[in-house]
Amino acid sequence: MRAARGTGSTGLRVAIFDDVVAARGERFHIPGVEVAVFAHADDAVHACRGGYDLVFMDFALGHGRKDGSRAIAELRSAGYRGTIIAISSDPAANAAMRAAGADDALGRKSHLRSYLVHIGGKLAATPAATDAGGRSDAS
Repeated sequence: MRAARGTGSTGLRVAIFDDVVAARGERFHIPGVEVAVFAHADDAVHACRGGYDLVFMDFALGHGRKDGSRAIAELRSAGYRGTIIAISSDPAANAAMRAAGADDALGRKSHLRSYLVHIGGKLAATPAATDAGGRSDAS
């Protein structure tokens, strides 16, 4: 997986596009990781102009809303070069989002918080030259 990099002193900026996470009012307080949650991806291109390093995208974002595959394709067409990770429990949905330009997929949303904590821990434990995946620029 292509790992995301932090942006200076604010650490890693993460956008999560998931209607269920938003409806639950989930908050993520992870040192070194700044997380914004969006209930839909209708204007994901505009939202990601804010400089997110890592995007988690669900496939089904509510009736009448843009699906994750379309949002990812639009992000890539608009020049978004950050890491995008599909987050659907449906393997076919994750495959569709990978085909649209997602870099990787989490097969279970329940792993999302653990993944973010892992990334935050890696950022806190390593020098600035190391990316969020724990690999240095030299490797």
